[in-house]
Amino acid sequence: MLLPLFLTVVVGLLLLMVAAGYLAGMRWFIISTPSMGEAAPVGTLVVTVPAELADLQVGDMVTFHPPPAPEQVYTHRVESLVDGGGLRTRGDINGAADPWTIHDGDVVGEASAVLPGVGWLIRALPMVLIGTCALWFLTRLVADAGQRTAFRVLGLSLVVSIPAVVLRPFVGLSVLTTRAGSDGAEASVVSTGVLPITVEADGGSSTHLISGEVGTVAVPSLAESGHYQLASSLDLSPIGWSVLALVCGLPLLWCLVVGLPPEAEKDTQIAQIEGAAP
Repeated sequence: MLLPLFLTVVVGLLLLMVAAGYLAGMRWFIISTPSMGEAAPVGTLVVTVPAELADLQVGDMVTFHPPPAPEQVYTHRVESLVDGGGLRTRGDINGAADPWTIHDGDVVGEASAVLPGVGWLIRALPMVLIGTCALWFLTRLVADAGQRTAFRVLGLSLVVSIPAVVLRPFVGLSVLTTRAGSDGAEASVVSTGVLPITVEADGGSSTHLISGEVGTVAVPSLAESGHYQLASSLDLSPIGWSVLALVCGLPLLWCLVVGLPPEAEKDTQIAQIEGAAP
């Protein structure tokens, strides 16, 4: 019962902080495209504060509604100021400036905090919270303390795994451009996951990428359809692999350290059995 209560209190405090920031003019956005590269990879939480167009300078990261699609929200960098008012924007890894001019009414705010990976946690939080509360209440119906603990260890592992499968935050890859030639093609790719990866073309070259980084892969030949295949795999340091193994082994450690029911609970069960004996 303590874990669901703790999670509820934490979420309640976070909601209060969000409400207070919203009233002060702050806004929160989660990056869903790789246009800002390593500065704000996919899954980054961007916190903005109100800003006037006159206060923005070249190089500032700004969140805005693009004039052709005012219902959408972009976060790009100011590339240039336009005479007479307005500014031009561009994503860090985009090949050209955005085809519009931003005016005061389009600006949402200037990025005051850029938190890589936090957006993934926010998206996963509802799944984890609902799943944990449901698991705790359902397992309270299990009378045996040892079985109840086992169900909770297994259930929490499943609850945490579901967002990882649904959201896929750890490893991701997006192809930006492909330039074909007589001897094959060259693909420009960007990592959209949190963990570092190696991208390899079948029979071609490979490249190591961190979150938001852009690299190129040479593809020696194309299929008749003009398609090619790229494969990505985790590329961690020895310390990284050790940390990953530790995280994956947490359920086992939980069983070894706190897996047995508390002594007081076992004593209560023994007393109940003795009291029920003829």
